[in-house]
Amino acid sequence: MMILGFAIMGGLITIIAGFSLLTVIQNGGSKVGVSLLLAVALLGTVFAIWKLPYWSHQSTAPATHTAKKQSQISSPSGQAFSASSSGVTQADNEKSVQQQLAKALTKLGDVTFDAASKTYTLTVTNSDLKQTIAALTKKPSLAKQAKWPRFVENFTKTSGSLEKSLGKGYRLEVRVGQQSPVLVFKDGYVIKNQFE
Repeated sequence: MMILGFAIMGGLITIIAGFSLLTVIQNGGSKVGVSLLLAVALLGTVFAIWKLPYWSHQSTAPATHTAKKQSQISSPSGQAFSASSSGVTQADNEKSVQQQLAKALTKLGDVTFDAASKTYTLTVTNSDLKQTIAALTKKPSLAKQAKWPRFVENFTKTSGSLEKSLGKGYRLEVRVGQQSPVLVFKDGYVIKNQFE
């Protein structure tokens, strides 16, 4: 599953680096550092995808040390959540999913969970992503050029994974600081996309 996480993160970093490169080109700055980051992110993503178990035709046997039966919920975005099917409360499952989500998105920001509203929130701390959101806030027409739709699609799939793992009614929000969320998802659907 760690390779799966690397594949997601590589894809997100590639998108962010691509947008940063476009910004640098428009502003006439030095392209060397951003180009290098983009190349490394692309290579890392391709390598991680190639190493996924999907590509090897070996049968995957369940781990013998796992005491509880677990259901694995995966999405093409690469985010997978495991929720125990017995012996634990829904609150335990919610906390477990929060930890998995926080680990997968650690390079983008901090993940919190509000049990009352059943809402997972990614508060962006990644400087490149914050710049991208700031630029799109000023000029939403750059969204397609910045590959924002692909970014949204990945989070839509992650939201779908939340529903499969925890049940209906769970929201996933992406925000910068205390500002209004730029993205809101629920049960695998986009509720709000500020740049659409």
